[in-house]
Amino acid sequence: MKNANLLQTRIDALLNVLSEDVLILSQQGTIIFSSHNDSAIPWGGADELTGKQLTDIFPGEIASQLQGMIDKSLGLNQLMVKEVLFDPTEFIYLQQQGMVESCWVEIRMAPSSGDEPSVVCRIEDISRRKMAQRESSQIQRDLLTGMYNRRALMPVLAQSIAQAVRYDWVCSLMLIDVDSLRLINDQRGWDVGDQILKRLAESLNSLKRTADFLARVGEDGFAILLPETNAEQGILAAERVRNMVSDLSAPNSGTDIAFTVSIGVATLTGEDDSAESMFNRAESSLQICKQQGGNQISGSE
Repeated sequence: MKNANLLQTRIDALLNVLSEDVLILSQQGTIIFSSHNDSAIPWGGADELTGKQLTDIFPGEIASQLQGMIDKSLGLNQLMVKEVLFDPTEFIYLQQQGMVESCWVEIRMAPSSGDEPSVVCRIEDISRRKMAQRESSQIQRDLLTGMYNRRALMPVLAQSIAQAVRYDWVCSLMLIDVDSLRLINDQRGWDVGDQILKRLAESLNSLKRTADFLARVGEDGFAILLPETNAEQGILAAERVRNMVSDLSAPNSGTDIAFTVSIGVATLTGEDDSAESMFNRAESSLQICKQQGGNQISGSE
């Protein structure tokens, strides 16, 4: 008995220092025990949740999903994890307890030992983590097109080069610029230029292979990393892009925006090559196209 009391005291002390909320739920979804000291989520008093059903706390669809987690956790004897948005406009119980702002939580359930089947449920507020992930995503994304940007491309290019060198593969990089985009913006307005970039981004995203990496890398254009692609194949891929743009600009394509692109291609030269060097070579090839009037392709190893 003394050992049991000591164990319970230690469990209580552990729960008191946890920043997450802990529930013990029966197989039927009844709350057997709860610990939510200093919780950011207004669950109510210390014993407020005990004896309540999931449907007393959560909206019907969420309660059903949580019950499914209980069933799977017990049936498969494994941990179940789910992220849920706690919106006070939908979580009426929490709204009545004073909840004003929405928050994201991570819910983890694992089987609990005991005479009756039950699960331990940990609920952690992950709003800050979600915000940090969103901010990180925005840092690596182009706001206009939604594509990755150069900051995201360069480490991927470096990794692709390292893998190609290690396994004796090859890779290529294609830079695609809209010809005379600045002139289009001046003559027809920035909205037209933005429409061209967005349409081109969508078309490139549809054309590229699953393994290819598309990014917007400048005011006028995009880059596509082409793994396992040699110089000849890179030029052929560039020609497909140029033909696609020609189709986009055709009179029967549903748009009155005619434009062309210049494309520079660079291919891995060897183990001493680098992401910056490869990018610079593709850019040099691109500039040759532009100096010769645009709507061209130039490649270099």
